[in-house]
Amino acid sequence: MVEDTFISIVKSMRFLGFFDDNLKLKTRDAKGNLRPCIDCFGDVMASRMEHTKHDRDLVVMRHQFVIENEKKERWNHTSTWIDSGAAAVTGGYSMMSKSVGVTCAIGARLVLEGKITNKGVISPIYPSVYEPIMSRLENDYGIYMIEESDRHDGLPVSGLRPKL
Repeated sequence: MVEDTFISIVKSMRFLGFFDDNLKLKTRDAKGNLRPCIDCFGDVMASRMEHTKHDRDLVVMRHQFVIENEKKERWNHTSTWIDSGAAAVTGGYSMMSKSVGVTCAIGARLVLEGKITNKGVISPIYPSVYEPIMSRLENDYGIYMIEESDRHDGLPVSGLRPKL
């Protein structure tokens, strides 16, 4: 298992060009301080994986949970989202920019309209925050997760928004 993971990491690094002789990493910032490895890695990814105006992106997101209720009964729950963006040449948006930008814009609009009344910088963990945003994403933009659960009674449940 560990060996397979290591091989996968090395293959990915090779694909990204980390072992190329002409790779120039900017390891120091303007003040001469060492930059964090994640920033150097991000530079390489940004240059190697940059979209052209003809490219489209594909988002595949899958969350797997084990849910336990108050009776200590457990079941598996999976949320999946697969969607692709449009190429810039067609006047479209990448799915990442659309999902992140639209989500932020919906949140900002709801604050401006007074529909989100929480103050300060908050996490979207409150139903009063995430429910209207998720509703708009799904109804207005077609962005949603497919929810699937194997309930404690063995009956599979599938749908967009099951009650847990």
